[in-house]
Amino acid sequence: MKTLLLFAAGLHLSVLIASASVPRALDWRNNLAALHPFLRRLFWVYGFFIVGIIVAFATLTFLHADRMAAGEPVARSLCLFIAIFLAARLVVQFAVFDARPFLTNWFYKTGYHALTLVFIVLVTIYAAAALLPGSALVSSAGDHVS
Repeated sequence: MKTLLLFAAGLHLSVLIASASVPRALDWRNNLAALHPFLRRLFWVYGFFIVGIIVAFATLTFLHADRMAAGEPVARSLCLFIAIFLAARLVVQFAVFDARPFLTNWFYKTGYHALTLVFIVLVTIYAAAALLPGSALVSSAGDHVS
């Protein structure tokens, strides 16, 4: 489980790399220009806060993967919170947003579907760490835990 959690932390960093391309890919400079300056700044601030949350998830996981894998109560709660947060993000992606108008080439389509897969994997890993501590998952040493 520790190895899976460290992998998840790395996936969070890959999400940040993809996130860096969003303002350009969605042409935020032109598309947000029509908004009132307060709303435009609010949009950017929300973006920075989301980046901060992703950095925090990665950092906390890198620093505390042992405790998360061991199923300590606070670590399990953190894993459950991360799983719910990311699952809610997936629900919003499918129920609220229609990204099709922005998936204008193979690169954007591939990236969109790859990120969707990354978020599904993240939800699965964190949910398993929260709900199945000590299960028959592979430990960091490669041995099976009973």
